[in-house]
Parts: sequence; C-alpha cells; structure tokens
Amino acid sequence: MPPVEILVFVAFVFIAAGLVKGLTGLGMPATALGLMLLAIDLKQAIVILLVPLFVTNVWQALVGRHLGTTLRRLWTLFLAGVLAIWFAVGVMVKVDTAMLTVALGIILIGYSGFSLATPQIRPSGRLEPLLSPLAGAATGLIGGLTGSLAVPAVLYMQALGMARAQLIQAMGIWFTVATVALSVSLGGRGALPPELAMVSAGAVLPALAGMELGRRLRERLAEELFRKVFFGVLMGLGLYITARGIFQCLMQT
Repeated sequence: MPPVEILVFVAFVFIAAGLVKGLTGLGMPATALGLMLLAIDLKQAIVILLVPLFVTNVWQALVGRHLGTTLRRLWTLFLAGVLAIWFAVGVMVKVDTAMLTVALGIILIGYSGFSLATPQIRPSGRLEPLLSPLAGAATGLIGGLTGSLAVPAVLYMQALGMARAQLIQAMGIWFTVATVALSVSLGGRGALPPELAMVSAGAVLPALAGMELGRRLRERLAEELFRKVFFGVLMGLGLYITARGIFQCLMQT
C-alpha cells in the first residue's frame, strides 16, 4: 500500500478532478493524470484513475431527465464509437501514436479558440443521421489509439445546440459506454495490482465529492459563462494532450 502522504495527495487530486468534471462534464483524466504525475508513475496513475472515472461517468450519465431522449438521438454515435474502439485498440498495440496525439491536441486547441472567439456553427438537422455515426467512429478510432475519448464526439454534441444539462448527460453516457468498451478491448493486455486497485476504489468518494461541488457551481453559472468555462477546459485539455504527445515523441528519439 502506498504511504499515507501519497493517499492524501491522491484524495486531493480527485477532489480537484471531480470539481472540473462536475463543472464542465469532462476533463477528469487530464486533470487527475496531470496532477498525479507530480508524484506518481504514469502507469500507476492510469490504474488509480480507472474506478473513479467509471463511477463518475455512470453518475453523470444517470443524473438528469434526458437519458431516454439522448439514447434515441445519439445511439448511432455510441454504437459506431464502440465498434471503432474495438478496432483501433487492435491497431494501437502495433503502431506509434505519439504524432496522432499531438495532432489531436492541436485540433482541440484550435477548435476551442475558434469557438471562444466566434458564434457557434451548428450542423443541419438533415445531416444528423449521417454525422452522428461518423462522429462516433472518428472518436472511437482516436480513443482506441490515444486514450482520449472527447474528440470529436464532445465537439459534435456541443454543436448540436443541446441545453447544458442535456449536453452534460450526453457526455456522461458516451464516456461511460466508451470507458467500458476501452476496458474490454484492452482486457488481458495489462495488469491491475491489487494495492493500486484499492487506492483507485478509495479515490471514488473524493471524486464524487468534487463532482457534486462542481455540479452545484455549474447551476449558478449563466449560459454564456458556462460556454466560456467549457471551452476553456477543452483548450486546457488540448494543451495537456499536445504536451504529452510531444514528450512521447522526444522520449522515442
């Protein structure tokens, strides 16, 4: 079992990561991993992240009144994403994905900056039956190759003009489905040390506490301020992904 000071550190990390997720609906992996890397090895940090990430995504998916509506509207996105994750994980173990990670981060930074500076561009409703599975497949491919499950699904959902409560719940549904698909696809390829699994389970309560605090803060934000916070977090996520990809490239040279 890790020292007590590490356990306390992990608890505060997940309060912060839960706060970000409760406020914007995403950002827990980037926040938690970025902070844990200050004191914990990356492979250990990923294991510790697993249980809180799954539990908070399930909570986010179930809290709200839009579960049925979202499933009916976006089921093709979810299904295409799951199938693409299964395929991409098989490729991921054989190819170098560091440059793809950098490209993903740059795209996320650019889109966030554009969205903060200009009015939102919404796709035509007539194209939604085509665009939803395409967005799901693209996100699944990227997620299976890099572990990032946000792009372009989250950007697509936001562009659909959903109310903020429905957007948060839709992201929770997708992240839950995608996390399960990613875990199943990776099954048998990694180890889960019992002591780290216990730490991961223990991090659930701090993550939920932070998430609830973030949810309450979100309810106090005006729609336009929420939009700025949302895209600000996306930009931060893009910066983190880009930096991580560049670091991976440098380590390989």
